[in-house]
Amino acid sequence: SVVYALQQPPIYKAEALLLPPKAKDVQSLNLKQNLREERQVGEIFTSLPIRLEVFTTFENNLRSRILKKKFIEEYSLLDILVPDITTETTDIEILQIFSNMIVIELIENVPINEGFKVTMESNDPKIAAEWVNNYIKFIDTETIRVLVVNMQNSIAVQVRDIEYKIGSKRKMAKRRREDQISRFEEAAVIARSLGVRDRIDVTNVVQNNQLNISKSSTPLYYRGYRALNAEINILKNRKSDDPFIVGLRDLQEKLALLTSIKIETEGQHAVTVDQAAYPPKNRIKPNRRLIVSLGTVVGLFLGIFLVFFVSFVQKQKETHSE
Repeated sequence: SVVYALQQPPIYKAEALLLPPKAKDVQSLNLKQNLREERQVGEIFTSLPIRLEVFTTFENNLRSRILKKKFIEEYSLLDILVPDITTETTDIEILQIFSNMIVIELIENVPINEGFKVTMESNDPKIAAEWVNNYIKFIDTETIRVLVVNMQNSIAVQVRDIEYKIGSKRKMAKRRREDQISRFEEAAVIARSLGVRDRIDVTNVVQNNQLNISKSSTPLYYRGYRALNAEINILKNRKSDDPFIVGLRDLQEKLALLTSIKIETEGQHAVTVDQAAYPPKNRIKPNRRLIVSLGTVVGLFLGIFLVFFVSFVQKQKETHSE
């Protein structure tokens, strides 16, 4: 047991304690709340604060195999993880080795969305601490990068939708103006044929014909062909329909707001490192004292059993010899 205990390589465990990011660390990402469109019927939005959403995303990325593979490639850890790598070694086997080394553990009495720790076991304490810190930093950077890209894509989608709405409104406004010109031109022809040069007083006409003014509709040619021709000329010479489009300025205001947004990534973090990993001084494996103690106890019982067994065999031989 002593020889076995001395032959076992020492294993050290480095750990880092992680907490959700602070409000200032996700200040730029708070724009996400303002960029969400109005809720549709049956649509569900998460009620978590933005910092907990970011922290949950960070925790999911820690477990991501794609990011683990990217981390191994960027930090050139392939030869260290698999020194005797061959052509038959698959990416799954390499990722499994790394996944067995990097472990996410709960902090006692702390929910997972409010903090956890990342641990790594290795026979080199410096490597264990360095890999843990580098992996946390790498995932933090990747999480912020992905969130920012997603927000930029969301902004781009909304900008495109608003531009489509503005273009559609302008197109329909032009068509409505052309329709109005056609109606005025037809009314002007009627007014000229009837000799209606100037506007007719509608009130007198209604009273003379004993009509209910609330139910009557005034024909356009009552305006007179002079007024109609003037309106036709104005409509034809109108340079822009924008001032006459309802809701256009609101859309342009929203478009200007979206295009002016700049998302800063500097100083933004998806996690707060409450305690960085440091090279441990004491090993966690093997427990040589326990191995020797168990070996001694087991050896003692085996020795006693062996004595009784030998004694039993000798007595059996003596019995057979008599």
